[in-house]
Amino acid sequence: MKNVLVSGGSGFFGGVLKRRLLAEGYRCTNIDLVADGDRHANLQSVQGDIRDTALLDELFGREGFDAVFHCAALLAHDTIDDNALWTSNVDGTRNLAEACRTHGVKKLVFTSTNCLWASNLGHEVKEDETPDPIELYGRSKLAGDEILAEYKNDLNVIIIRCPTI
Repeated sequence: MKNVLVSGGSGFFGGVLKRRLLAEGYRCTNIDLVADGDRHANLQSVQGDIRDTALLDELFGREGFDAVFHCAALLAHDTIDDNALWTSNVDGTRNLAEACRTHGVKKLVFTSTNCLWASNLGHEVKEDETPDPIELYGRSKLAGDEILAEYKNDLNVIIIRCPTI
């Protein structure tokens, strides 16, 4: 049975992904700031923060993950301060990538955003088009993309740049 970590598995996208993985026979650990309302025999839910490197080290060391699906992100809502958004989305991404490298987890799937091209709306975006985010959330996701590029020799990273959900 494949054993995976889903960051942000209590949120909308992470929750849909987590439930799909469970239905397909995966063992999932969800780490999220928000409590997980789902229950399943193959689900372990950890209410915690991806900025907590000691917690990540303990989880990775104990669980032996085959892959990480990084869906956790703070959005630019008026109740979230800019520093919390930046540190969660940027530092948290680095922490997960570093935990993967340290613990030999080679596969990391990162849910980014098409907000990276927010100033270029009105046409299809090509992979070689230069990102130009106009707000903090998009800039934080671009910084996450750039961090993951630093791990290209250690990890197999897949970045999904989907529209805002």
